[in-house]
Amino acid sequence: MTRIKRRGSQLKVTMGEYEASILDSLAEQLIELLEADQLAHPAEDPFARWEAELVGESELDTSDPVIARLFPAAYRDDPAAEADFRRYTQTTERRTKIAQARLVRDALAESDLGRSPVLIRLIDSDAWLKTINGLRLSLGVRLGVESADDLEELEALPEDDPRHYVLSIFNWLGGLLESLIDVLD
Repeated sequence: MTRIKRRGSQLKVTMGEYEASILDSLAEQLIELLEADQLAHPAEDPFARWEAELVGESELDTSDPVIARLFPAAYRDDPAAEADFRRYTQTTERRTKIAQARLVRDALAESDLGRSPVLIRLIDSDAWLKTINGLRLSLGVRLGVESADDLEELEALPEDDPRHYVLSIFNWLGGLLESLIDVLD
């Protein structure tokens, strides 16, 4: 059971080793989903990196429903405006999401994957909130959650259904997210 306490300029999160391992694995999977060769090894020269971003290298594969959910269209009715928007923002957005997920993984690693409390600096709490929310959105897509009715149907699944386990992680992430928000308020 995860417990969160605010201690000065940081949060002290006590979680089970299995919870830390699950969160670490999910964050790793999110990074793998978002990374492309160009993002994994950005150019050292800032101008070369900027040029690559403007050219729109490594476009997102929005045919994957998870990617489409994590990067929703800004201009659904205007393909040209949407293409421009993606060209100018997608690489930075992806790098930001990857950096945030890495920050979560680093803090989990420092805690020896939950063997000691996870310490989250308050200035890093936004990255934690966004990463956990992104993980929950991803699982929701994979589970087919689009409405409260969908969630009710999933809640009625027998325990031997593989989706039941994924749903329990989805719900745990929701509780973790809510607990973090409550402590930060």
